[in-house]
Amino acid sequence: MPTKIKIIWYLCIVITIFGFLYLSAKDQMEEAIRAEEKADKRSQARLKQLQNSADQKQKIKIDPIKKIRELNALGKYQEAIDMAQKVSEEFPDHAKLNTWWGISLVKLKKKEEAINHFIIAAKKDPTDEKAHLYWGLTLAMDKKFEEAIQHYRTVLEINPEHSNAYAYWGASLNALGKYEESLTKLDESIALHPLNNTAYGIRVDVLYNLKRYEKAWQIVKKARAENISIPQGSIDRLAQAFPEP
Repeated sequence: MPTKIKIIWYLCIVITIFGFLYLSAKDQMEEAIRAEEKADKRSQARLKQLQNSADQKQKIKIDPIKKIRELNALGKYQEAIDMAQKVSEEFPDHAKLNTWWGISLVKLKKKEEAINHFIIAAKKDPTDEKAHLYWGLTLAMDKKFEEAIQHYRTVLEINPEHSNAYAYWGASLNALGKYEESLTKLDESIALHPLNNTAYGIRVDVLYNLKRYEKAWQIVKKARAENISIPQGSIDRLAQAFPEP
């Protein structure tokens, strides 16, 4: 084969090899770019997911329940309800939100609506003792004392040291005329919280109903010594039946 043709032939081979290598490298690069693009898309999707999750957590962290509680404390019940309703558009199943929404409704005597929210709260968070406590109080307001007691019992299953649950249980038993049982629950309430105003006030009423007037005055005297407030109506009724010794 002539030298010139050999040189051309070798050059063709070299060009072919380099072309093959180039195309192969190009394919690899394009494949790598496509892989990177896919990875980048996955990364962006994951980042967006994490950002959404972070935003969600942040929104829950900035939960306006504290504000709703403050509005209730200030007697601005309708404002509290309006805020709860607005927040519920984003967090319809938030247990504590429904609890405080219900509490706000109770303050405005909208008892049936309130109970609906306590039901949601208790369903979403079975450990929400406040939902059951106010559910019981709302039922007691409608003189459904037996049903109310079931909810106080649930509160105590969740939190055995809930002094007010015992006190309200005692109040319902008093309303049902079960005075001795009522005194037992009030004793349990005071054992947990010796300065429980509610328990002392109810105890005076129960002793009045049992006509144990002197014992009732002893409770009043003890309460005064401990700066515990007894409802004036209870004291006036007791004084009418039996003047203070």
